Amino acid sequence: MLAWLDSGLAAAGLAVLMIVGTCYGIWMARRMKRYWPGADGLSGAERVTVVRAARRGERITDARLSAAALDYRTGIHAAAEEAKPVRWLLPVVLAVGVATAGWDAVYGSWGNAAASFIYLFLLLAELFWWPKRRAQLLSNVDRAALSPG
Repeated sequence: MLAWLDSGLAAAGLAVLMIVGTCYGIWMARRMKRYWPGADGLSGAERVTVVRAARRGERITDARLSAAALDYRTGIHAAAEEAKPVRWLLPVVLAVGVATAGWDAVYGSWGNAAASFIYLFLLLAELFWWPKRRAQLLSNVDRAALSPG
């Protein structure tokens, strides 16, 4: 959507969607396999059940799925720890985003400005909203995986 807004070309938006979607899909599948290797032994519906319950902090009574929830918890915590060293980069990217949004508002088209301000809003959410949500998710997966089942 941002590529379409920024360029004004639907084809650019579609190209970015296809390229980024494919790359992100491959990257996310590999990342999930690394952090949650036990997911391979579950069906798609079972994975959804485990993730949904874990993210909500709900107890899982099925012993097999409870073990998968513990494995999921370990992976979520490992992923959160791995992301900490690059958090310092967000304020730098935010400063660049503010400068870019200002430039686009003055010198760019309305699409450039809209894309820049949407990007800026998403960066602000990442910087201020996500840490609280991440802490809540980590607490929920702990509660779900470590509660007696």
